[in-house]
Amino acid sequence: MSALSRQLIPKFCLRTLKNSVPSVVISRFNGTATEKDQDSDKHSKTIPDPIPGMIQTAVLKKYSSPLVIENVELVKEIKPNEVLIDVSYCACNGPDVLLSENVYNSELKPPLVLGYELVGKIIQVGTEAEAEGYKVDDKVVALNKERFGGFAEQCVVEVGDIWKVPSSIKSIDAVSLMENYMTALIAFEECGALEENDTALINVGLRGAGLAAVDVATNVYRTKAIGVCASEETANLVREEKGAFAAFKYSEKKLMSQIKEIAKELNIHDIFEDNEGERFKNMLHCFTNIYNTKTLSKDMLRDDNFATVVQHLSREGKLVVAGIAEMKGESQYDNTESGFSVTGINLREYRKNNYKLYRQAGEEVLSYFEEGLIKPSYSLIVGLYKINEAMKSVTDKKSSGKVLIDLKNKNAAPIKKASSK
Repeated sequence: MSALSRQLIPKFCLRTLKNSVPSVVISRFNGTATEKDQDSDKHSKTIPDPIPGMIQTAVLKKYSSPLVIENVELVKEIKPNEVLIDVSYCACNGPDVLLSENVYNSELKPPLVLGYELVGKIIQVGTEAEAEGYKVDDKVVALNKERFGGFAEQCVVEVGDIWKVPSSIKSIDAVSLMENYMTALIAFEECGALEENDTALINVGLRGAGLAAVDVATNVYRTKAIGVCASEETANLVREEKGAFAAFKYSEKKLMSQIKEIAKELNIHDIFEDNEGERFKNMLHCFTNIYNTKTLSKDMLRDDNFATVVQHLSREGKLVVAGIAEMKGESQYDNTESGFSVTGINLREYRKNNYKLYRQAGEEVLSYFEEGLIKPSYSLIVGLYKINEAMKSVTDKKSSGKVLIDLKNKNAAPIKKASSK
């Protein structure tokens, strides 16, 4: 099944809001000041009251510090190629945490507003955006991997970085879809050439892109997906919700025997024999070595280390190995002796160098969800005032699905979810 065949639309960019009033810290970044008996007492003292004619944002004042709630002035004027979005939800992703710690490849510096994957309604339209068919009250989902800015009640977004959301799709689903599913879809289409009845061995790890890859491989391409996961909880999610053929928690000692057992059931033998066997083992190591690194948390939070490699088999077709991989240098892993190299999928690069594919991937993701083929997973929803709890959840790798920030119910207590319905 060809994955990228639909009509395209635009894309997104946010402007950091300025002229803020004095700010206050809402909670400690390490999450130690969140006890219920303290929270209600501290809440009124640490959160500034909303001010008419202003909006509230969560601002990173300096690296490795808690985000701070501020009231900032409304954007009064937008450019012709921009829209102003009234934000409903914004995802809290790995790059948000990495950028907050100054370990993300970005030119942005504090003070800044994090958050780049968001959904909401358009409240102001530039002339160029209007010419492209956008109007006030359109619901759109956006990716802004260049300028961030989504942890705010309103955001300015370039028309090229937004997609219209069909009325049948809930906002909470739309904001959980785009980055992870676009990454998986592009990887399989461009690098994996995945086809029906292929076998896909996917290193899920803890990242949402791995879960999305299993979902796409199983329910869009109709392949037999095998998930290698960082936890038993994630393995259960992969089997029960995503419908994978098999899934298990990573164990260095058990890995090969588990794969051999599944391969036997699929009548696959070549991957363990002679030169092909050695090549497969090296490929597998490239992906699963991420579990053994001291920088596991940082690697798991990256957005440029999802990769795909094809293992051609002489008798049984091909096996696609995909998922979170260990990268060396600029998102690459080279093993010339084994005859393969791995390059991580980076949506920012596709946005720059293959815009048409980038746009199509976004349209396809929304279409597949509307058709009921895929279902995004989210693990936690918190109000804006609990933003640092969301950041900690991502840092601690406690959430395999999306962590979402509610901009409409800013004082909402954390709600844990297994998946969207």
